[in-house]
Amino acid sequence: MPRVKVGDLTMNYTVRGEGDWLVMVGGYASGNWSSWGPQLDLAAQQFKVLAFDNRGIGGTDAPDAPYTTQMLAKDALGLMQVLDISRAHVMGKSLGGAIAQWMAIFQPDSVRSLAMTSTFAHLGPRGRHMVEWWLASAKSMGIDRCFLAGLLTYFYSERYCELNQEKIEKSIETMLQVNRPLHGYLHTGHSLLTHDSRDRLCDIECPTQILTGQNDIITSLEQSQGIAKRIPHSEVLIFEDTLHGFMAERPEAFDSMLQFFARN
Repeated sequence: MPRVKVGDLTMNYTVRGEGDWLVMVGGYASGNWSSWGPQLDLAAQQFKVLAFDNRGIGGTDAPDAPYTTQMLAKDALGLMQVLDISRAHVMGKSLGGAIAQWMAIFQPDSVRSLAMTSTFAHLGPRGRHMVEWWLASAKSMGIDRCFLAGLLTYFYSERYCELNQEKIEKSIETMLQVNRPLHGYLHTGHSLLTHDSRDRLCDIECPTQILTGQNDIITSLEQSQGIAKRIPHSEVLIFEDTLHGFMAERPEAFDSMLQFFARN
């Protein structure tokens, strides 16, 4: 995949499809472009898609200093500028949604519409304890199979886990193959802990769609509803009986985002 210099960073990215631009921003466990899997090709049937590895993972540089969501947003906007993308739909999942918030705040003319899944404006006490536990566990045991399997228990419903063990094991194996330096993982965790866009969400002017799993314990339904109250032109879609990884259980959620972009 091509790599390009963006400021002081070399970023790894891919471009697929034709049509209006769509920028896909990955999350914490899935900050590499390949984590989008078949969804990337599905999106590329309707849009010209840019997906990339976030700072700290995959083929993008992993500077050894704390990251912030504002920094990660500037990376994404810088990549758009280098690739001469003046305006695009933006899709962000989990941490990627937090990054996308700043993209729309910093450069409103660059974001045509915004869709975010399983995201947040600020972590409360439970969320902070959860992330701190992930970071401490990664330091102690490394980012190995056991760690990733434990992490994914937060993502899926009990029924999905019972019926899809083979898919989950395949996901873990795919995650293990990604270049994921420990310091990059820890510094990205810092961006979760320090993210707070609550006072700036009112500055997001573009049409916005927020999607959430009803039973998500990482980024709760209440957090998604709180974001929607602060963004003027926003809507919330709730997927019942699902958690953080609801798009795996309810593939129609991804289709909903593509339809939202097509309308805007």
